Amino acid sequence: MDSASSAGARQFEVEGALEDIFDFFDLCYEKGWTDGLPVYPPTTRAVKSALRFTDRKPDDVVAVLAPRNGAATVEKIAINAVMAGCRPEYLPVLIAAVEAVARPEYNLYGRQTTTHPGAHLLIVNGPIRKELDVNCRQNVFGDGWRANATMGRALRLILINIGGNKPGVTDMATHGHPGKYSYCIGEDEEGSPWSPLHVDRGLSRDTSAVTMLCAEPPHNVNDQVSKTPQMYLGSAASTMATLGGNGLYRSGLRGEQGLVVTAESAHWLAEFGWSKNDVKMFLFEKARKPVRELRGRGGWGKSPLPKFVDAEDDDALVPIVGHPENLLVLVAGGHQRHMNALLTAGYSRSITRAIAFKDGTPVRSTKDFLR
Repeated sequence: MDSASSAGARQFEVEGALEDIFDFFDLCYEKGWTDGLPVYPPTTRAVKSALRFTDRKPDDVVAVLAPRNGAATVEKIAINAVMAGCRPEYLPVLIAAVEAVARPEYNLYGRQTTTHPGAHLLIVNGPIRKELDVNCRQNVFGDGWRANATMGRALRLILINIGGNKPGVTDMATHGHPGKYSYCIGEDEEGSPWSPLHVDRGLSRDTSAVTMLCAEPPHNVNDQVSKTPQMYLGSAASTMATLGGNGLYRSGLRGEQGLVVTAESAHWLAEFGWSKNDVKMFLFEKARKPVRELRGRGGWGKSPLPKFVDAEDDDALVPIVGHPENLLVLVAGGHQRHMNALLTAGYSRSITRAIAFKDGTPVRSTKDFLR
């Protein structure tokens, strides 16, 4: 791929590189074009196959990606998708994801260069989940699904090769986390008693969409015993309101925090009459710590607290977000009543984008591009 100053992608001819996949991998590793794992050769044929699944021109610039300010053309996105092992029809998802991370509210520059261990979680909603076989249930954050593994990885390669995300050079994450290789899930809309995330964001249920959320690794909340929603969600609130978490110290900003519950848990809560908004309100009220425990540690004094919190009052309770709407509640995962907390840096916003044609019309199917 070419430098950030040029939108076009260059072609390289390397004698013998394609005869031995390890030679090709060595070349990519030396050039800094990989995440450290082997990649597929982005041959002209493979890239052209992916480009069939868009109505944009190969040199159309989808976004400019920080910190390198690299031009993410459709062709370059397709190249990285091939390198990650994506099927050609995954390309529209990645174009929407690139559009999302480039929005100012997402703060890509900050997320690419921070010491915080955030990774870019790609959440897929809508009918396209079924068409592309995106995992929404058992082992949803884990291995075993090509769509999840390769789309998440392709986005990371895009942010490396186009955005210039280089560990220890521009990426200053103190520890990072494994989601920086790949971080992609689908929401279990069929198993949920509530509206899915993209509908909450104003899209129709039959629209396919992606949401990008920069988050720490999922933190399991194990509660198989609680008999009431208050006790059950109280376990989640305790996990989310940790003294070392950014949320408590940056809740005066517009950042978000997330919780993933299984369909089993969601239906159990709904049977008690709890809506998704009820869950958010409970977490907003209960995921808190008193000022006395926060003062003088963590990120105290580095960011404003919500206006309704008196920082001079030791007994004042500080929430993990400034408003209940800043809590994301997703339904995904397999059996039993595990939950997973998705904690964030507390100062960036998730972005939802419809998977669409160039003119913004949502696609019904990736096959629409082949007609």
